[in-house]
Amino acid sequence: SHIPVDHKDNTLTFHNYRSDVLLYNAMRRPKVIKKGTRLGYLLCCSTFQHPRMFYSSHYRLHGTTRCTGMNPAFSNSIIKDDFHIGSSALSNNNSTCTNRFILYSADKLSSSKKVYNSTVTQHLNLLVQNVQNDEHKRDLLALLRQFSNIFDTTRHNVANTPIPHVINTIPHSPPASRPYPQPDKEEIMYQFIQEFLQAGLISESNSPYAAPAMLIKKKDNSYRFVVDYKRLNAITIKDSFPLPNMEDTIFKLGKGFSYFSKFDLKSGFYQIPINEADKMKTAFITPFGLYQFNVLPMGLRNSPPTFQKVMTDTLKSCRSFCLVYLDDIIVFSESFSDHLYHLRCVFSALHDKNLLLNPPKCELAVQRINYLGHTISKDSITPMKDKIEAILRIPEPHTLAQANRFLGSLGWYRKFLPKFADVAAPIHAVTNLTKPNRKNFKWETAQSKAFHQLKHMLITEPLFLHFPVDKSPLILTTDASDTGLGGVLQQTVELLSS
Repeated sequence: SHIPVDHKDNTLTFHNYRSDVLLYNAMRRPKVIKKGTRLGYLLCCSTFQHPRMFYSSHYRLHGTTRCTGMNPAFSNSIIKDDFHIGSSALSNNNSTCTNRFILYSADKLSSSKKVYNSTVTQHLNLLVQNVQNDEHKRDLLALLRQFSNIFDTTRHNVANTPIPHVINTIPHSPPASRPYPQPDKEEIMYQFIQEFLQAGLISESNSPYAAPAMLIKKKDNSYRFVVDYKRLNAITIKDSFPLPNMEDTIFKLGKGFSYFSKFDLKSGFYQIPINEADKMKTAFITPFGLYQFNVLPMGLRNSPPTFQKVMTDTLKSCRSFCLVYLDDIIVFSESFSDHLYHLRCVFSALHDKNLLLNPPKCELAVQRINYLGHTISKDSITPMKDKIEAILRIPEPHTLAQANRFLGSLGWYRKFLPKFADVAAPIHAVTNLTKPNRKNFKWETAQSKAFHQLKHMLITEPLFLHFPVDKSPLILTTDASDTGLGGVLQQTVELLSS
């Protein structure tokens, strides 16, 4: 029932509101294309110098919006079905459009890229269920279906990356430990091992290395499989590849973007390969034998830098509209048309590297999004509500460790709290202790008052920051006292009437 479209040369240009597309009938019998049949997608890309055109069956395309748009057009004149036109192609002001357009066939891609199973279909439908605009929803769902293989959580993938994890060590004797005794969890441990073996994540090992494996109970009463690589990490040379600065990442999102999408990789570390010669160093011991990882495990000293390196390399062509912090990917755009194209670029990059996403933790084409502990919109940034609620549930400290944990929980949000340093000074006074003096920790009335005042500040409106306005002057005001210092960065902005 499908009519394939030949898109070997899939770059289109328009002249006098017209472009030509080569169609062919793969059936042995004539096929009638009815008016209103959806044929494909037309995406507006960046301008280039040497456009090429198709010549064959002629269909006049009428458009009224500018090339930068992605609104549906040509609905009355072009035949549609397997193809849907998702971008207006022509300018009001000029009969020749110099932008590049990519035409791709949903039908052709279905045979090579689409994954059809009920789980994937359900995931894709859930991803667009909150999109209110019907046209946006249709375009997003079609794009997701095109790249449905990267949302297939029923399989395990190892990334096709030139950056395997390498474990460089100082001269040493291989550290070997005995298995940790967890007799009440042995059956659960055995199930983990069998699942890992079946998925190809681990292999049986004859390595001289042996790190102890254990199970840690999670909040939902399930278990997390972990390996204690403390002794291996002690002899591992540090990888200095930098992780992104979270504050800089948040700031980059404050440039007036209207659409955001967020993606999380499925068991991200387990998709990264390990250098063959270093696999034996990951060996871990259990009551059932010795095994080693074929993929990157959590707990290794340089696991985060390697993962960041792989993701930075994978998405380097998307850096102008995509940021990645470990396995948290965010895509941001000024318009929906741009966003659809940006998503396609990101999906294509992930597909090329054979990386899988975790659909339940993804969010598509929203105008307000939670990312790295903050809620971000076009105009402002605020702390995430559930993060604030978690801080409010922290009981009053009675030990140095508890006091430090409380201050640490406020670290990312102190920029929202006026005079934070002054208010928190009594707590800092009893926590900034040298090691010999830590036994002198005390929690008295002053510390208790500061504790409750800081919590109150977290629920006092307004608790948000506006993003700076480009080209408006910045005014920095500072002050200091014996107990703290602080500053306020302000702008005088002329408000424009709508």
